[in-house]
Amino acid sequence: MNRLFQMIQKIEAFLLAWSIIAIAALSIGNVFCRAVLGFSVSFTGELSQFLIIIVTFVGLSYAASRGRHIRMTAFYDQLNQRWRKILMIAISGLTSLLMLILAWYAFEYISTVRFLETVSPVLQVPLYLVYLFVPLGLLLTAIQYGLTVLKNLTSPDVYISYSQKDEYETTVVGEL
Repeated sequence: MNRLFQMIQKIEAFLLAWSIIAIAALSIGNVFCRAVLGFSVSFTGELSQFLIIIVTFVGLSYAASRGRHIRMTAFYDQLNQRWRKILMIAISGLTSLLMLILAWYAFEYISTVRFLETVSPVLQVPLYLVYLFVPLGLLLTAIQYGLTVLKNLTSPDVYISYSQKDEYETTVVGEL
């Protein structure tokens, strides 16, 4: 499982890093062309939108793998460790199932877009190829939450992700 987790982490980090770098380069390049050279590069907005889709849905999985997702813990914090573990297993399991269902619906949508032969206006890229990152990100997120369930079932501690233990920050002396 550690190997699977590390492999997914590397793929996500690679996609996220290069997508963000590309968005920055496209934006800076287009501003330079517009301000200095007097023309705008037509495909930069469209390509940036494609990259934002990648960052959003692959970033969803990456955030889940790092335990950086939004958590509502008012009720959870009142429980003892045994009940926290049970609740974390239930939450992670249901979230994984939800991500799988959403990935299924995303695949169905992509098949419709492919059937309609929809292409992007400027680059003429078939949109189903771009939208494939949506179910991929959702599927990777489902795997991350599934790994969290597995980690909680096999470990005595409570984990909010496969690699992140559920811990609270300790108060620093002098901190209010």
